[in-house]
Amino acid sequence: MRWQTFTYDSENRLVKTETMANSQVESTSSYQYDSLGRRVGKQWEIKGQTDHRLFLWQGLRLLREESPEQSSLYLYEPGSYAPLARVDEKEGEVENKVYYFHTDQIGTPLEMTDAKGQIVWQAKYRPWRAIEKLVVNEVEQNLRFQGQYMEILVR
Repeated sequence: MRWQTFTYDSENRLVKTETMANSQVESTSSYQYDSLGRRVGKQWEIKGQTDHRLFLWQGLRLLREESPEQSSLYLYEPGSYAPLARVDEKEGEVENKVYYFHTDQIGTPLEMTDAKGQIVWQAKYRPWRAIEKLVVNEVEQNLRFQGQYMEILVR
């Protein structure tokens, strides 16, 4: 049997998750927020492996995601939440990788391509913008409808 518990703070923000399988803790995660309610940190442990991620903001737009092995910088259309590009800097790699977002008319990412124009992420959406299928998923891409960030809690 498998189940999850979710803990929220007084501002109704998710601060902790715990996944149990066969009466054993399979994974935990915790989240930190700044005074504006933006998520600034996440730590998780999955089957003994731990990791963390920091989130840096420019107003209400996610500017950077940082983990021990990678830093990602997001660029947006001026005055908008519609993403244009992402620049990844990985530990131990000489060159940064640049990815370009291809969005619909309301700024939802449909595809992401690399510097050579190859599709590295592509989604097919249902009504109301739930993802029906990841057609191409070579690179993790968590930006969804403008201003929204989606993540898989258990990897």
